[in-house]
Amino acid sequence: MISFILKGWKALANIGVTEDLPFLEKKKTQVTNLVIGIGLPLFLYFGIVNALNGLTLLSATNFFLLVGGILILVTQFRQKYYTARFIVVIVTTTIFTAQSLLFRNGNEILLLVNLIVTIIYYSEKRFIVFITALNLACYLWIKYISFQPPMFETVSDGRVLFNVLCGLLSFTVALQYFKFEQMTSQKAIQEKNDELEAMNKTKEKLFSIIAHDLRSPIAQIKSTLDLVNRDFISKEEFHELSHHFTKQIDQLQDNMNNLLTWSQSQLNGIVTKPQAVNASLIIKEVIELLKQQWLAKDLQIQFEAFDDLVWMDPDHLKVVIRNLLSNAIKFSKKKHSIVINHSRNNKELNISVRDTGMGMPQKQLDSLFTAEEIVSTHGTDKEKGTGLGLKLCKEFLDKNKGEIWAISEQGIGSTFFINIPLYQPIGS
Repeated sequence: MISFILKGWKALANIGVTEDLPFLEKKKTQVTNLVIGIGLPLFLYFGIVNALNGLTLLSATNFFLLVGGILILVTQFRQKYYTARFIVVIVTTTIFTAQSLLFRNGNEILLLVNLIVTIIYYSEKRFIVFITALNLACYLWIKYISFQPPMFETVSDGRVLFNVLCGLLSFTVALQYFKFEQMTSQKAIQEKNDELEAMNKTKEKLFSIIAHDLRSPIAQIKSTLDLVNRDFISKEEFHELSHHFTKQIDQLQDNMNNLLTWSQSQLNGIVTKPQAVNASLIIKEVIELLKQQWLAKDLQIQFEAFDDLVWMDPDHLKVVIRNLLSNAIKFSKKKHSIVINHSRNNKELNISVRDTGMGMPQKQLDSLFTAEEIVSTHGTDKEKGTGLGLKLCKEFLDKNKGEIWAISEQGIGSTFFINIPLYQPIGS
């Protein structure tokens, strides 16, 4: 029942409202619809009651308001917003003045409501001045100039109070709705501003990475090749430098991969295509992919294959494993070991990547996956990174209903854990 009422309320408010309508015009149109919508059943009720009580002229004015209200909603539906608002002001001013003079039914207070509505709704100064002057003149005429008794039988004090309360209630409800919608929109705008600010910070960091961490190694390689081409460095000397260049190119490739993946996720959002994946094969593929890096530091990779299938986007899993293993290599000391373990329960597979390298302080560990700022730390062999790797891991695992956490002790090493949903065959 409540759901039905809310749907009806929303449908009433949005008569004639289109997506391309400016925000303020949309709110004004909705408030007009609500005020008229609330008034229609009251106009009908009093039209019938007054007719039964022999107040024919008062009943006629009520039905005139009813027809006028319907006409206004039809005009709104046809998207003639300014015409509808003009009709509202003119019709209500005329009817409220006539009813107050003829029957002393208390509707003169609604002339002041009319005045407030005009000031809120219109921006054309001459029209505001005209309507304000008209409503004030009618109000003062009724209250202080027209002392003669009503031309027709006055309504009861209860009816006067009821008319005033209904008018004020309708106006209050409509304005509260306007205020609520405006506050909601302001909150949405603030959230968008916060998102834009975060995106600007990310953009600045990405440009910084491109300008320094990516351009610098390329410039070094180019300058060395120029020296070789000019015979300032012999081929034998260049061969001795090639190991250093290989390491730089590997780092550059890793950084480019993370940078491109991160940029794509920020621009297009993260789209997941989960499927049954053999996680062991992905891990083997990444170990082979990074072989040159871990062999360069004379590291040992300890890993035992397994057959469990996980339910995850295979590209995302590869990015996560590549970043975790790349970080382990980066922060490991030479001739140490990296251990990749796994365990499972009924619904999840747990994979851990442990190194015996630098480790990290507790403060850094606590903000590892929550810090908004992108921070990069140099590895044991001065390797550079973008600081994007763990952010990508966290975002990709969140999108695939997984999780990531770490334990670490400075000078001892770090272990990163990920939980991934296991593949559950249909009917199992």
